[in-house]
Amino acid sequence: MSLLEQDLWDKYEKLKDGSSKEDIIIKYMPLVKHIVKRICLSEISKEDVDDLISQGMIGLIDAVNKYDISKGVKFETYASIRIKGEIIDYLRKKDWIPRSLKKRYKSIEKTIERLEQEYKREPTIEEIMDATKLSKNDVLKTLSYMNAGYISSLDEVIENNLKISSITESEITNPENEVLMYDLKQNIAKAIDMLQEKERLIISLYYYEDLNYKEISKIMGLTESRISQIHSKAIKKLKEKLNDLI
Repeated sequence: MSLLEQDLWDKYEKLKDGSSKEDIIIKYMPLVKHIVKRICLSEISKEDVDDLISQGMIGLIDAVNKYDISKGVKFETYASIRIKGEIIDYLRKKDWIPRSLKKRYKSIEKTIERLEQEYKREPTIEEIMDATKLSKNDVLKTLSYMNAGYISSLDEVIENNLKISSITESEITNPENEVLMYDLKQNIAKAIDMLQEKERLIISLYYYEDLNYKEISKIMGLTESRISQIHSKAIKKLKEKLNDLI
């Protein structure tokens, strides 16, 4: 935690007033936008992005209210979980999300695989739209929201355990936790090694290098929607493989 952040929290802990709380919320607002940006494709509508940012802000405010600085956990780590949780809850409450979304995603996934075999290349969004009879917004929404769901289901395993920096010093130096952490890291490494090359690269760029879909798409020469699809499949595979290993 930087000196500026420490000063903000010290002030808030001392005063517990609206002004100091607002200062902290403003300080961490970029975290909400960063999380939404990583979850969504850049082509998704501004209205949808704004909705997710609004929900993320609710999670941020809740995190500020409940954060206990004495526990030694980084606020960014704690807040990220609550922000994502609020966003995922919001997505799940939307009428079309649960069963229809999964059905739509499977349809898109099968269509992409069929078109890849047919064209011997990655299909364009327009070709996917034409084959599925879905709008561009529906295709992008589905890929983004399904990806968000998979990320949420692996939050504790991936977000909190792939990044060792998010673990507090007292937790690391505890002998029992040290052994558990080592075993967990080994299992995650084994699970990642079982993925296909593209899946491993995307997991590495997304979680280790902290890149979003747009940045990864430029590196790999694939569209954002394709990156999202591969990422979603990789996360699903990781969850299944980790369940077998742990």
